[in-house]
Amino acid sequence: MDVPNNGQVRAHQMARHAITVFEGRIFVSASAPGTTGAPAPRPTYPAVYSVALGANHVATVTPLFGDEASGTVANVGPGRGTKVKLALTDPDSSFAVPWGAPRFAGDFELTSQGDKQQIYARMHDGALRLLVLNLSRSVDDTAWITGHGQLFAADHDGDTIDRVNGDFRAGSIFVAATPCDAGDAPPTCPAPGFPPNYLGTLGPWTGHVSKVTLAGPRLEPQGLMFLPAGH
Repeated sequence: MDVPNNGQVRAHQMARHAITVFEGRIFVSASAPGTTGAPAPRPTYPAVYSVALGANHVATVTPLFGDEASGTVANVGPGRGTKVKLALTDPDSSFAVPWGAPRFAGDFELTSQGDKQQIYARMHDGALRLLVLNLSRSVDDTAWITGHGQLFAADHDGDTIDRVNGDFRAGSIFVAATPCDAGDAPPTCPAPGFPPNYLGTLGPWTGHVSKVTLAGPRLEPQGLMFLPAGH
């Protein structure tokens, strides 16, 4: 790994959780910031790294944006469009939002699990613009439905990979809701108001997470993947 000498990137922060290929670039979430050093958030801590593969098996790592970057509130309501400073403590999963999505189409999405936020990155007039969607629940992973297919979920505690069948509609968004991983969750969890993990759907305009009613074995998902029909 080749880290540029700009004083901003610290090798001990290269704890990675998710890797996403987006518009020909490799993005890696800077998971678990502050594992060593000062607690997050810090203005010098990256939230996402951009990785360029070079000659001689050397990867050059540069920050895409930091834990305290500026963003714009995306939730509908009185606060929409407000400029805010991020305070990310838990950059986690990421995804390249498909072009058929009902909102944020073509954006790079980062979920900050403990902070109950999703950050959507897009280029605007040559500059990186960040939109912040505040969530009603902590979320680990997100699956954007593009049509008919199957949804797979990793059940961490059950040590299984489960298949979820149903009438999946293009444009719907499924999430692995993780209430006990929220920053405000009690030390002993599950607890009142903080149930075990569940499969939910996400409203991209409100950030509201709704629980999905399932039939069959108990499912407490952590990771999600949607596989379109024919693949």
